[in-house]
Amino acid sequence: MLKKKIGFFLMACLLAVLPAFNSRVSASLADDKRAELNQVQQKMQEMAEKKAAAREKAEAASAALSEVTGSLRELQQESRVLQQQSDELQGRIDDNRAKLEKKQAEVKERKNIYKTRLRDIYINGQVNYLDVLLGAKDFSDFSSRMYLLQRIIKSDLTLMEQMQKDADEIAARKAELYSQMQEIKTTQNMLAAKTSRVERLRKQRAAMLSDAEAEEQQSQDEYERLMAVSEQIAAMLRNMEENGAVAEAPVVTSGYIWPCNGVITSPFGWRTHPIFGTTKYHSGLDIGVDYGTPILATNNGTVIYSGWMGGYGYAVMIDHGGGLVSLYAHNDSLNVYEGQYVNKGTCIAYAGSTGYSTGPHCHFEMRLHGEVVDPMGYLP
Repeated sequence: MLKKKIGFFLMACLLAVLPAFNSRVSASLADDKRAELNQVQQKMQEMAEKKAAAREKAEAASAALSEVTGSLRELQQESRVLQQQSDELQGRIDDNRAKLEKKQAEVKERKNIYKTRLRDIYINGQVNYLDVLLGAKDFSDFSSRMYLLQRIIKSDLTLMEQMQKDADEIAARKAELYSQMQEIKTTQNMLAAKTSRVERLRKQRAAMLSDAEAEEQQSQDEYERLMAVSEQIAAMLRNMEENGAVAEAPVVTSGYIWPCNGVITSPFGWRTHPIFGTTKYHSGLDIGVDYGTPILATNNGTVIYSGWMGGYGYAVMIDHGGGLVSLYAHNDSLNVYEGQYVNKGTCIAYAGSTGYSTGPHCHFEMRLHGEVVDPMGYLP
């Protein structure tokens, strides 16, 4: 009987302390999950930075590729011009070669005439012009012989002079042909070298662009994987909150103020992401302000997070009770600590552009039991 009483007493004690023990275990597990969530969000920030860097590399490579492609087009145009010049030069070479062949035929004919003349002299002996003249029968015969001798001498001189001119012309045409052919060869070699160099550069730029785009896609894939992990951890935290031992206070739906004064640059709901260019659900309001603008607590509550939050940059989260939490992101610096109770209007941070941001602003969210809700439903 005594053992039964002792057993009931121990069981009662165990049941009494079990909720507190479970509560401590849940709190510890929640802290671990929050730390894990923070690590995941930091990794997401790293992936976003890698993606942005890869995007910059891709844009630079694309611009370089466009420039090289433009240079290649210019070279192709230059090639067409040079080819046209080469064709014209080839035409002149062909014409020059034809003239050279004709001149060589004329020279050959003159050489044959000259050989015949030399052969006649060899066979008949060298004519003594004086004997020819003195052998004249009368003056008329003398005049005829003088005229014939002048014709022969002039013909011989003309033939020799022409042969010399032909030899000079042939040498000049050969030199011109050689120069023209060297010009074509030099031009073609230069163009081939330029084209080869630009083509190698084009392939390098194309490879750089391909690598940068692949790196960007890998970063995007990893970011989306981390986003899924982040959402899973957030869901676990919401589930732990719903099943926790903390009594839930009623939700305060009035008395909220704007965290800062400024223009709404991006409303709550679906939008095109300013960095990734994809259509995503915008979980809050973006309020455009200058760097250093004070960010105010929208209502009374307890700071449950103050620090770096991945893509949100430097952020603050305030628990207003009843499962309602406000979030203030992309701050330049923070002015509160976790566990601190703040009153409505307290300066909790100073505006900036940290995390995934394209300029200074305050990203303001309201979450009820972990689910995003439209902040305009609470703001005046």
